[in-house]
Amino acid sequence: MAEFHNRRNNSMDTDMMLSFARQGAPTSPQTPNQIGEMGKLLNSGMKNVEVGAIQPDVFETIPEQHFDEMRRMAKLTESKVSVHAPIVDPAGFDQQGKWTEETRQENENYIKSIIDRSHILDPDGNVPVNMHTTAGMPGSTTALDEDGKPLRYEKDVWEDVRNRHNEIVDKRIVHKKGEEVIKMMHIVDQDKGQIAPVQRETLHYIQEDREYSVNERLDMINKTTWDQEKLQLMSHQKAKQELEHMNERIMKNYDYIKLTMKAQDSNRGVQTMSKDEAEEFERMNSQLELNQKQIHEYDVHLASGLNTLHHKYKKYHKVPEKSYEKKDHEENLEFIEKAKNEYSEIAKVNKELNRTKDQNTPEFKKEAKKFMMMQNEIHDRVLSHLSDLDAPELFITADEFARKKTVDTVANAAKYAYKKYGENAPIIALENVMPTMVLSRGDSMKKLMNETRDKFAKELVKDKKLKPKKAKKIAERMIGATWDVGHIHQLRKQGFSDKEIVAETKKIAKDVKHVHLTDNFGHADSHLALGMGDVPIKEHLRELEKSEAKERRHIVESGGYAAQFKANPTLPSLEAMNSPIYTYEAGPSWAESRDLYASYLVGYGDILPQKHFDTFYGGGFSRLPKELGGQQGGGGSGYAGTPNQ
Repeated sequence: MAEFHNRRNNSMDTDMMLSFARQGAPTSPQTPNQIGEMGKLLNSGMKNVEVGAIQPDVFETIPEQHFDEMRRMAKLTESKVSVHAPIVDPAGFDQQGKWTEETRQENENYIKSIIDRSHILDPDGNVPVNMHTTAGMPGSTTALDEDGKPLRYEKDVWEDVRNRHNEIVDKRIVHKKGEEVIKMMHIVDQDKGQIAPVQRETLHYIQEDREYSVNERLDMINKTTWDQEKLQLMSHQKAKQELEHMNERIMKNYDYIKLTMKAQDSNRGVQTMSKDEAEEFERMNSQLELNQKQIHEYDVHLASGLNTLHHKYKKYHKVPEKSYEKKDHEENLEFIEKAKNEYSEIAKVNKELNRTKDQNTPEFKKEAKKFMMMQNEIHDRVLSHLSDLDAPELFITADEFARKKTVDTVANAAKYAYKKYGENAPIIALENVMPTMVLSRGDSMKKLMNETRDKFAKELVKDKKLKPKKAKKIAERMIGATWDVGHIHQLRKQGFSDKEIVAETKKIAKDVKHVHLTDNFGHADSHLALGMGDVPIKEHLRELEKSEAKERRHIVESGGYAAQFKANPTLPSLEAMNSPIYTYEAGPSWAESRDLYASYLVGYGDILPQKHFDTFYGGGFSRLPKELGGQQGGGGSGYAGTPNQ
């Protein structure tokens, strides 16, 4: 087979060197026989091995005893083991892209189970457990300019801030100069857990064309949804009022009053009502009864709708930042609390009223009418007030939603691990996936790290009574990022330059505890051997090396190259990383080995060549010399023709 060399490295390129001891390799994720896979890597001299299977059904068929055996293998070879957890969505999205709290809790429990099994591999240390930030939920894509490069804002973009009376009270920046223009973004209905896309688009109005950013489209969706829900309640209220007015007109009608008096005479035994009058009186009463039933139904809908609106506003409203916003917010909360107390009072009145045995008495009807008026008054005030409130964030970006839920899952898992294993708890390392998916860019990963650690640290302070400083230190040690340079390189599809892609690494470098190295051309996650694509691997590593963390493991994921070409990717990867041939990290590197006279340095040579079995030793012991227990007799021994005898 032809041998290919790294065209981007030479003997003078020594500014970035990654020794073989700091590199590692993953086992095959397609088989539960992780012992066998680990053995192959250890036999090749690998010192860092990442075991695991990305499919839960495969991972679940690895016996618990195998984890203990892999622990012994690592101890005997003085190797380090990490775990690649199966791909589950820590935020709680299912395969259909729908979120539920039940799914999130199930995935959280599964992650805890993975942590337990991973701990077996290194009970006296902190085994890194690598898990994806998402199972594939889409995030956002960047708009491109005419040259196919990322489109960016040329200047700061500001917007007016209005109060609930639509008065301009402030201005705020919504986009900074140089910020990426988002072409498409996914949003999540927080109440229903459903995901949907929104796009940057231009609407052609009669007056003029108007371009809306994805954030403006998100604001419009929130406002429209909120307005529709309020409009539905208002329509119920209007329909109810029309029925009440109709009943009032019937009851004040001269004919109805006259017929009512005749009906009272009939009850006293005075027959003054004709058959036609009796039928008309019954028709009017039936209409009154029907209207009253419908009014009651509208009351139920109004009460339920107002409760729903109140719930959504209180749960999803945006927390105010400015002083004038806080004032309005406090007034709203005060009003809502007052309304709740009033509802409680009339509920008591209604309960007491329903205890009346004879509901046909004038006293009951009078009290019932009074109760209805009180309830209507409160409904009207609450609905009127809610109509003035700004729309809550019923929809938020998928990235923000996923981050909130992932924070809960990971912080809870870390709390579980620390409670059970203390200082020897595994490290949870969250891996960036494709840049167009949620929680996979430098900024979003940084936010995820900060919020998860903060939540976990607060739990430690609360439950373990630790000092905040110590709790923070533990959180920073137990929770970090796995940075996959091949995944972030997929930004190349959107026209990003090497410099811009490496800048993503700079944003998250301090939080990176684990590294995945792989190569591709930025259009598919092809997992080539290092140096066979155009990922600026060394530039990424330089940014990572600037941070304080020096004990990171670098797992070389070159399974695509190995699978397609049936070749070991280790040597080209060693060449690409200028890895030194000798352990003391001096002298020639593997990138220089092709220039040396010692030809045995070029590769590993044949591993267990067939000739050894055919000529020398045979299969099993059948062809060993007789004095060594074999069956080989006469002829040459394979050593300069010396007879075996």
